[in-house]
Amino acid sequence: MPSYDERAFTERIEAARKHIRTVLDHTRNPQRAADVPHRYDDKFLLAEFVTRTAVAAVVQALEAIGLTAAQAAELRAWAKTRAVTLRLIAHEDCRFLREERRKVESSEYVSEVKGTFGSSTRSEKIITTIVEYRWAFEFEYELVAFPGTATDRALVVAARKGQVELTTTTDQPPRPRTVVRPPIDVNLTWLFAHQDAEGRAAFAIDRTAPTCHTPRRNAEIDEAVAAAGEVATWCAAVAEYFRGHLFTAQPEHGLDLAAIDDREVFVPVLPLFEDGGADGVLPLAYLHAFLAEAQRTLTAKRRALDAAFPRDASVITAVEAGLLVALLHARRVCGQLVDSVDHLEALLRQQLVAAIGKELTPADFTAYMDFHHRKLVAPAFRPLPFSYAIRRPDHDPEGVVAIEAGRAGASEPISTTVRRIAAARPMSFGLDAATRVTFLGERYLHAWVSHQFSGQAPAALQLVARARQFSSFVLLVGRISSADTFEPRLGLIVQNKDLVKLPLLLEQLPTPKEFRDAIESLSPEQQRFAKAFRGMQLESTLFAVCVIQIKPQLEKLLRLPPDSLTKEIRLTQELLDLFIEYQLPSDLLSYDGPADLPAADKLERVKQYVARMYEMIERSKARELEQEREREALRLAQLDRSPPPMPFGGPPAMPGGAPEGATRGRGSRPAPPPPGMPGMAGPVAMPVSVGYSMSAPPPAPPPPSAAPAPVAVAAPAPVAPPPARRQPGDSAPADPSAAAAAGDREPADYTRLPAELDRRFESLDTDGALRATILNPGEPWTRTAQPGLLSAPTTATLSAADRERERHRAFDLLDALTRSGSLAIDDASLHVILAATHCFDRTLVDTVIADNVNPIEKVERSLMIVGATIHGRPVDELVAPEHHARFFATSPGLAPAPALPDGATSPAPPTAT
Repeated sequence: MPSYDERAFTERIEAARKHIRTVLDHTRNPQRAADVPHRYDDKFLLAEFVTRTAVAAVVQALEAIGLTAAQAAELRAWAKTRAVTLRLIAHEDCRFLREERRKVESSEYVSEVKGTFGSSTRSEKIITTIVEYRWAFEFEYELVAFPGTATDRALVVAARKGQVELTTTTDQPPRPRTVVRPPIDVNLTWLFAHQDAEGRAAFAIDRTAPTCHTPRRNAEIDEAVAAAGEVATWCAAVAEYFRGHLFTAQPEHGLDLAAIDDREVFVPVLPLFEDGGADGVLPLAYLHAFLAEAQRTLTAKRRALDAAFPRDASVITAVEAGLLVALLHARRVCGQLVDSVDHLEALLRQQLVAAIGKELTPADFTAYMDFHHRKLVAPAFRPLPFSYAIRRPDHDPEGVVAIEAGRAGASEPISTTVRRIAAARPMSFGLDAATRVTFLGERYLHAWVSHQFSGQAPAALQLVARARQFSSFVLLVGRISSADTFEPRLGLIVQNKDLVKLPLLLEQLPTPKEFRDAIESLSPEQQRFAKAFRGMQLESTLFAVCVIQIKPQLEKLLRLPPDSLTKEIRLTQELLDLFIEYQLPSDLLSYDGPADLPAADKLERVKQYVARMYEMIERSKARELEQEREREALRLAQLDRSPPPMPFGGPPAMPGGAPEGATRGRGSRPAPPPPGMPGMAGPVAMPVSVGYSMSAPPPAPPPPSAAPAPVAVAAPAPVAPPPARRQPGDSAPADPSAAAAAGDREPADYTRLPAELDRRFESLDTDGALRATILNPGEPWTRTAQPGLLSAPTTATLSAADRERERHRAFDLLDALTRSGSLAIDDASLHVILAATHCFDRTLVDTVIADNVNPIEKVERSLMIVGATIHGRPVDELVAPEHHARFFATSPGLAPAPALPDGATSPAPPTAT
């Protein structure tokens, strides 16, 4: 059936209102539902009214076809226990009658013939013999009703047989000799089951049933709409048989077939309210008046057709015309019923838009949920934006790391339920098969509960990292694979106003109920395989981001006191250049003097080591250039050519930097210091093969300081540095026992949380709408960098090769900062993110209107299920006290157990283990 057209339906209702003014009393003025104040329950009454009217109107149409009162009573009796079927049976025969020959004379032609003796006239006439074949086309059709499959008990509602003679000029029959048409059936069980013993329409909506959502969305109306659709389809099929097949057997009928229409027949199904009525809807008396008018106009139309069509044994007679009009009327009644109940749903949409003042979008709902969660959740557990400054206590931030979602053309941090955890034990990650790095620091457990309506694209997430000028940090992205293991998949050094954006893709897993239903009929082996694979998928939801601060780790590596490099911007840049570009071992740069020297002296010693390394590198570069010049001169001499004179000022710069392969990849050992200069105390004796880039030469080394004096021959053996001093308020103490006491208790194993959440979803999410969601890095990655202080920022897309190169650079730096894993990282922050998506089967408006569901209550319940698991607290602690009554009234499954007498025990409330 065609979809609901608001404009066309409104036009039909207005035309019907004009018509009923001639039917009803002048004091009555039925109005459209939108124009009459009414209650929500009145819409249920109106749905019942139009359905009862449609039932009665369709039965009237069947009576016009030929259904008698006795037959209708028997059909009602059958409908109580059996299915009632109405069937069209048609049979056609075409048999040869005779051959006829006749002669047809043409007009007489007179021609004048001229000869020697004068002219004369001659008359000519052509006689044609025509052979015609006469055929008898016989047809018979019946409309019968029977219970179940008992066709032997069929009741004949209408039947006719007839014959027409057809003529052809060939001996081939104009129609197939015998045709038995496939039966055309319609199930009328619902129609006659909704009539009482007296034949009156009896229909009501059970508003207490769980399937009853709105006046349009309930089991009773759904059955009525389905039954109306079947009747309308059957009527169209029967009409097509008559118009498209049977009537074509009588081509020269000379009748006005366009007169067979139901436009003049009144359709009594009208969703109108009584203006000023006590109950809003139309009184029952209107039902009888409307049905009587429909009966009158249908009878009048059939009489008009009786006068225009013959009543003989031919194919097209008044019988077929009346039958078609009745079927067309029944079809319109069924369509009007569907449009009427759809109109009630459209009216709800219009009222919702009028109440809010705009068409709601998923973005509006997302913005409201952020606002709502700030009020619903207790302050201690309130969701927070995922945007974190990378900083040490009492220091300015080095940068920011955030997860943002696109909203209305802008990007805003997502809100997550956060559990801040003090590291109770170290975790580690691998740089390669032989090197593992241990780290402590701040740890955050996040839970992000998103929602998605039907037809809505998943949220466009991106991981964003920003660094300030003269600041740097290492960003690692990966997953948690065990209780103490982080697996970085991606790595990046972010520094000097870099802005890096990594798209995040969402992969939703089946709900626990969907998974259980899917494996229910599998074999035990297949179930074990599916469960094992789902376990891996659930653990894949542990998305993790680790941020490692470089300056504190540099100070620890070089055995410098805390904050020594805070104001040493140039020295920090030079150190990073030596570690990243030249990959020098940290022993060549670490402080190795007495531990009791002042911090300034220690820093000065490191500066000297850095200056000497740059001096050595410059000498190595100069020697390589000199060697290259000598090789070029030798080559030219061999060619008997004089080398060109060198310009004053030294050898020319080599474009493009060092030859390919000069830069050593991570994992290879750096060139050892020249013999005779242990500890870098003596002069440089031989060049060191290093990789470098000539496009950005390092700054000139600083002038040597007078104190402290360099060691003449060899540096003393390194003295073990004192334990690193922590500033008050540091959030990542190195002592595990102190860490456990500093903040919230850390989960025993992060990898157990996804399975625990899955169990909570299955037991507490009664709608089966929460889906565990995997976050995966997507493409493309972009980096906005500013090469110089006066340069304009440029944005570049990182290819796969670029991303792999950046990962190696980050791992090379971490290898140097940790002495290949022997030095733990204290200043790190680990963010573990668990994502879940509440999926709705319909659009936002359809969820509210068609399902009669408040999505706010559904999403807030999902948030509390996840939040209670993450925080390990009962739900009543997470909900703000002023919202307890309302929240637990709509989500009773999350309510705390009632108090029991002393000594009694009760099940634990919904919380995490």
